[in-house]
Amino acid sequence: MGNADNPFAALLADSKANINKELIEDIFLFTLRPQTRERSKERALLCLADVIVNDSSPETGMGEELLSHAVFERIMLGNTREYLIPGLNEEDAIQTDTIVYLHRAYIACEEFKQQRSNLAADCDAIRTLIITNVSTCMRQPDLFPGRAVCEQWRDIINISEEYCTRETMDFLVECIAKIYIDEETLEALGALKANFYPLLGKVQTEISQANLVTLKKKIFWLLNFFVKEKRTPQMGEILIDFTTPNPNANGAAYMDTLIGQLFSISILPKNQNGPYEFFGDFTLDSRHTDPALWECMANHQNSLFMLIKQLLMQDANNKQKMLEWFAKCLHANVSRGHLWNNLNTGLDNLLKQNASDAFVLLVDPTYCGVIEEERQKKSVSMLKAYEETCLLPVEENEKRLTADKFNFVTELFFLTHKAYELSYKASIERFIQMTRELHNMQSAYQDVINTDPNNDFAKNLLRMLKEQMQPYLCLCNCLMEPENDTAILKFFEASAIWLTEISLISAENYAGCVNRSDFAPHTRNNFELPEEIEFTPRTLCSVPESIIDNIVTYLNFSRHFPSGQYIQMYPSSHEAFFKMIILFMGSSKLVKNPHLRAKLAEALEFFLPKRATGAPFQTHIFDSHPERLKVVPSLLNVFVSIEMTGQSVQFEQKFKYRRPMYAIMEFLWTKEEYVQCFRNLAVEAESNMEAIEPPIFLRFINLLINDAIFLLDESLENLQQIRQLQEAQANGEWDNLTESERQQHHSNLHQLGNYARFDNILGRDTINLLKLLTTEIKSIFCHKSMVDRITSMLNYFLLNLVGPQKEKFKVKDKKEFEFDPANTVLEICHIYINLSSSDSFCLAVSQDGRSYSSQLFSYTENILIRIGGGQLIGEMAEFAGKVQKMENQYKQEQECLAEAPEEYLDPIMSTVMTDPVILPSSKVTVDRSTIARHLLSDQTDPFNRAPLTMDKVIPNETLKNEIQTWLAEKRAACSNENLIKS
Repeated sequence: MGNADNPFAALLADSKANINKELIEDIFLFTLRPQTRERSKERALLCLADVIVNDSSPETGMGEELLSHAVFERIMLGNTREYLIPGLNEEDAIQTDTIVYLHRAYIACEEFKQQRSNLAADCDAIRTLIITNVSTCMRQPDLFPGRAVCEQWRDIINISEEYCTRETMDFLVECIAKIYIDEETLEALGALKANFYPLLGKVQTEISQANLVTLKKKIFWLLNFFVKEKRTPQMGEILIDFTTPNPNANGAAYMDTLIGQLFSISILPKNQNGPYEFFGDFTLDSRHTDPALWECMANHQNSLFMLIKQLLMQDANNKQKMLEWFAKCLHANVSRGHLWNNLNTGLDNLLKQNASDAFVLLVDPTYCGVIEEERQKKSVSMLKAYEETCLLPVEENEKRLTADKFNFVTELFFLTHKAYELSYKASIERFIQMTRELHNMQSAYQDVINTDPNNDFAKNLLRMLKEQMQPYLCLCNCLMEPENDTAILKFFEASAIWLTEISLISAENYAGCVNRSDFAPHTRNNFELPEEIEFTPRTLCSVPESIIDNIVTYLNFSRHFPSGQYIQMYPSSHEAFFKMIILFMGSSKLVKNPHLRAKLAEALEFFLPKRATGAPFQTHIFDSHPERLKVVPSLLNVFVSIEMTGQSVQFEQKFKYRRPMYAIMEFLWTKEEYVQCFRNLAVEAESNMEAIEPPIFLRFINLLINDAIFLLDESLENLQQIRQLQEAQANGEWDNLTESERQQHHSNLHQLGNYARFDNILGRDTINLLKLLTTEIKSIFCHKSMVDRITSMLNYFLLNLVGPQKEKFKVKDKKEFEFDPANTVLEICHIYINLSSSDSFCLAVSQDGRSYSSQLFSYTENILIRIGGGQLIGEMAEFAGKVQKMENQYKQEQECLAEAPEEYLDPIMSTVMTDPVILPSSKVTVDRSTIARHLLSDQTDPFNRAPLTMDKVIPNETLKNEIQTWLAEKRAACSNENLIKS
């Protein structure tokens, strides 16, 4: 086309032709000047003189209008190679991807501006032109040749990882700003989504097809471009909107989103049904952890952490949208009861750098008290937070106090705990179940191969064992990854500090919080634990039980960690957890739920020295913590609380809770300062035996005796049935049964064995604790309200274990059932000897009509000789002589008191009353010691179940005087008769 007919020719005469032509050629890689051989030696160019206009003028500049048309015509070209002047970097010159081409031009423009300051104004004009064309291309991409815009942006972002990162980000920022200038806000955002949604869709597909090892690092580099620049919050909004499912989506829908897919990548499979991709090749004795996988997991979590952190920090709108995403995802998964993968990875890691005292003290405890109608107004993202079960119940007609508004830290705190509850806690429960199942399967496999290793059943068991080991090892390694564990540990340490601070606030400071409508602690006071809780802040009505439960679950699970690893490395966390446990474990004023307080006792067991092989667990918490001695009353309080009326729990559950308490008390008994605590509590109890509220130590030993009676009795009954079944099987009686009947008998035998094992373990621990206590504390066991119970228990079990009926409990494989009758006999003998100095104890032993006879201790001596207890024979013989002497004296006295009037006899014990009292409701008269003993376990009138405490009983002084007069007369008469006989 000649210039005479070219509409662009007039622009050549533009008087404002002030943009340097060489600069234009260097940046845009095209020229309007005729081709020359010399220029081709420098770099490749497109000669567009015939396409746009032939510029043969000697002018060194070009007008902006002509340049604008020229650039537009250049980016519209599809057949660029036809106009190529060969030279260096030809691919850049012939580039047909509009945004890629303009991005390179933008980078070149910035470089020239830095190098040639005299052309800075020209560079600025060129940059504006570039951005204008990018805006046009992104708003109307179908007009331009080349690949889809999303693919071009992906290449640009990926290349920027290697060079020009800052310039590329500036390019993106300016492009987005220009689009928002050219369009209304909604249209601009729509244009961006139209370009970037396809890119994010392809990224999501790639993530869904990758695993922890194969996921490309460039994925995170690309996604970071959406979130790391605060000047372009629109990009973060696009990412969040893309990854947000519809409002009614279920839990699985969230896991299928882009962010959900990233959270799903771990050592575990993305779906509960697999497939499992790691630990496929292993032997039963192979290493159970893989540090290489841990490193991959830590790197992935750190990358995900940075992505979420930057998104939350990008701007307020994106922060709120991201929090709502987490909140809705968690709520959608509540109905499932758990999240298959560790969704909370991002949240836990988000907090790991900030979970300090200062951070956590900003958390307001009233967050979960906000009702649905006020949720948005008060910045509460978590859905139905007000439905959480909290540490204390709300009283009738009470409205929970809440802050006016909640900060970002408070949101993160409660969302993280909810995420842990639904993910890690559920996974830990599954891990424990799998551990138990694998142990049973391994035991069965060993039993089979020991008898017939080539048995088909053994091969099937081995195959099943390997199939179960792979998911087990994947779950184990996922839960035990050290870096993530550190993040969780520090978060829970901060949570424990926070719980202690908000619970020990004074009434005065609490009133100030109410006035300010701000209940966060803000500063750490490090309160000393009080002897008695005098003020209970009502904010605890809004603190979910799950916060304590999460900490407890973590500590209990940590027992599975190898010695010397993880939590054991952080002594500061020991102090925070120890203080929290002591505070909440023993106080129903702070935690209403007895199950939760019992779980705290389980958590306390974590701090005991481990008896496993390898390096022992090192902690000095029981020796150095300033509040350590308060652990004894706290422990006894929770021991008693799971039994008391109104806080009762199922019987088997109760003993499960008490098992770790026995272990803790046995350990404490090795340290003199704790033994002295027990002694002090016993002295206090003896001074207040008839108090309205029975002393804690009195209730404790009463329940110990109850436990021992129940457990040993149940054990003996189960062992008797086991013996009967074993004899029937050995005698061939099962041979005539049908297959289903034999299976039923096997099942019964297995079930009885489990019951017996459970009862024997706990019964052994209970008797051992009684033995320890009676070595130092004696008089309270010999008090008139206790002595009959402990002696009847000791006599009954000793008779069954050493007397004529002992063969009924002789079973095969006693170790399988944890049945150790020899040890139990020795323990019982030690208790006898410990208390033998008390005349009332010796007398009570002799007066047990059910189990005691003069032969009891003869049987015992024979057994002691056989079981290696010869060192006790002398002391037991001395004790037996004293019991016999007390029995003879008592018989003489009872002969004198024969034919006592019925109204003098206790209606429950049928013995002569010494201190009769009238029960106010039923009006029945009983002996004071009898009703005092009854009320230790059941605070009701035994005759009509009406509520009753010792302060309500009415002394029957008239009857007491009558009985004392009658006793004096009877004793005097007997004394005279004895004188006459002598």
